[in-house]
Amino acid sequence: MKPVKAIVALALVLVAGLPTSATAAAPAASLSSSSLVFGTQNPAGPYPPQSVTVTNSGTAPLVIANITIDNPATSSGSDFTQNNSCFPYPRTLVPSESCLINVGFFPGEYGARQGDLLIFDNAADSPQRVSLTGLAYPFKAMYTLDAFGGLHPASALSPPMVGGGYWPGWKIARAAALLSDASGGYTLDGYGGLHPFGTAPAPTNAAYFGWDIARDVVLLPGSTLTSASGYVLDGWGGLHPFGAAPPPAGAAYWPQFDIAKRVKLLPDGSGGYVLDGWGGLHPFAVGNNAAPRGITDTAYWPHWNIAQDFDLFSNSTPTTASGFTLDGFGGVHPFGFAVNGPVGSGGYWPGWNIARSIRLNPNSTTATPFGWTMEGLGGFHPFDWGPAVPQAAYWNWDVAVELVVVR
Repeated sequence: MKPVKAIVALALVLVAGLPTSATAAAPAASLSSSSLVFGTQNPAGPYPPQSVTVTNSGTAPLVIANITIDNPATSSGSDFTQNNSCFPYPRTLVPSESCLINVGFFPGEYGARQGDLLIFDNAADSPQRVSLTGLAYPFKAMYTLDAFGGLHPASALSPPMVGGGYWPGWKIARAAALLSDASGGYTLDGYGGLHPFGTAPAPTNAAYFGWDIARDVVLLPGSTLTSASGYVLDGWGGLHPFGAAPPPAGAAYWPQFDIAKRVKLLPDGSGGYVLDGWGGLHPFAVGNNAAPRGITDTAYWPHWNIAQDFDLFSNSTPTTASGFTLDGFGGVHPFGFAVNGPVGSGGYWPGWNIARSIRLNPNSTTATPFGWTMEGLGGFHPFDWGPAVPQAAYWNWDVAVELVVVR
């Protein structure tokens, strides 16, 4: 008789020599992407649709029972939509066969919107999930500048910036401006110092006053990390070019009178306007260009330094320039065009000089004007029934200076 160990060994050899049964056939769903992100190139929209391909990577038929969108974010719309070539259900995909799902983003509100694309089928891991993110903001970049020089991102697409001046406890920061690609820019201190942040190059040919008289800074359209030029506004109305900016012509000037508040350039950079504290808007030309049209219908408060800021529509030209002026109480006042009915303001504080900044939606026009104001605590307030923007930096005291954006 053979030993037990020998019998077991012989059995194992015989079993090993037998052919194994084939693996059970099973369907499997493979997705071309596990996540989709909308708005990274243009958070203001439009948002091109994106696609996901579903492929049966298994060895048995894949039966798709349904495809849905889960929109968990609270909004006035559904945010994400889908249509597909997998319909009608149930749809059977043989091994290696595919169908296509197109996903669209139509945000009901501004902000970072979240959702999921769900595919229900007979695969073991059903439902398969594709995470959806939509970044919807009115501007390509948004920052809040505080009076100490802090620059605070105001959207999910606005990264923290390195550099720039910062003076804790000293309210000396007056304004900031971003390069056209929003990769950097400059902070202006009250003495005229321009402090680069991000990718902005060191300023050249810049004026410096040595006392608190600098009020605003603007960059010419197309300013980049290799060529940044613009103007610094002083409180008397003087416009001081830096970089390769051509000299301005025709600007108003009030020597010894600290009344100039803000400066804006037209989208084509051919000229612009200076706002004085009484509400007057004063055109100037850049280089050899003709000055833009005079503004005669702006709100005006003679001998009362209450005007704080203004903005121009993105489609303004030298002959059609128009926009809104912001007073210190939060009132918004149209100029250069007539509005249909009263302007609805989201923030108004009569008797309290707390409003600081106004920005028009890039897509708004004289027919459908809307935008946002910012008060000194940092709060954003839509006007003319514009949609709300998610709140960014906020303080319980008056320290916010400006909402800095790139359209």
